[in-house]
Amino acid sequence: MIEQKVSFHSDGLVLDGAFFTDESNNNPALPIVIVCSGFTGQKNIHPERYARAWTKKGFTVFGFDYRGFGDSQGERERVILEEQVRDIANAVAIVSERAQAENRKVFVAGWGMAGGLILDALRICEGQIDGLVSMNGFFNSVRVQKALRGEHGWKAFKAFMAEERLRLAKGGEKKGIDPFEIYPLDPVSREYVFTELVKAPGYGVTSDFDFADSLISFNPEANLDERFSNIPLLIAHGAENDLHPVTEAKSLYAAYPGPKSLFLLANGGHTEWMLDEDERFIEFSTHIANWIAEQQ
Repeated sequence: MIEQKVSFHSDGLVLDGAFFTDESNNNPALPIVIVCSGFTGQKNIHPERYARAWTKKGFTVFGFDYRGFGDSQGERERVILEEQVRDIANAVAIVSERAQAENRKVFVAGWGMAGGLILDALRICEGQIDGLVSMNGFFNSVRVQKALRGEHGWKAFKAFMAEERLRLAKGGEKKGIDPFEIYPLDPVSREYVFTELVKAPGYGVTSDFDFADSLISFNPEANLDERFSNIPLLIAHGAENDLHPVTEAKSLYAAYPGPKSLFLLANGGHTEWMLDEDERFIEFSTHIANWIAEQQ
């Protein structure tokens, strides 16, 4: 796999990106696919994993690091979803320039939290995206929080937010918060994060209260409108996903106003199968690649 490094700007920050191709199998008739990381993700994890899978099939793939991650500029240990949406939109601008010069389409694939971020990104870069792939995403944050925490846990979390907001409103200093206290993981996903993802150089983040506010406001499903009516969407989701329930995929499928397809990966949870040689990852990535190729 060949990596062509590219830098681009987002809100004045220089972000690190790269185009990936296969020297022996590069099909210029296929779309360029932008792969966007999920929460705390880095370019050197899932975007490069999909690049390894898809460049072998002839695709050009673009991956990048959000502000504050990897080699991108920006405040470390800060995740604000609205800012990541703008980072995606600016990546789309850079990739679209190349795609236009090569007479190619642009597809945007988002993993996990980015499965919803890409929907919000389309609303601010309309006309530059030809197709969307939402992989194991969620599309209404409060709905998912209630599913993960239960009613008692959700009430406790709201009480924590009210208490922390009051402390900050009285002049208290911001403090670091374990991001997975705000965005809780199911046990299988937690094991994967702390056995596999931590191996990636630079992985790790401490969050703060701003992330909690940003997350609770996240509801891309509510913002679907006529701008999506001609944009094909593939919703690809683990059928046994306990972190982002499969009801999220089905809810987005019901609400989406444009052409749409739903693929549920048998025996797939949220992320434990995200390994290059895992048969489930191969099935998942192959199905997506075939779907994108069919959208010509």
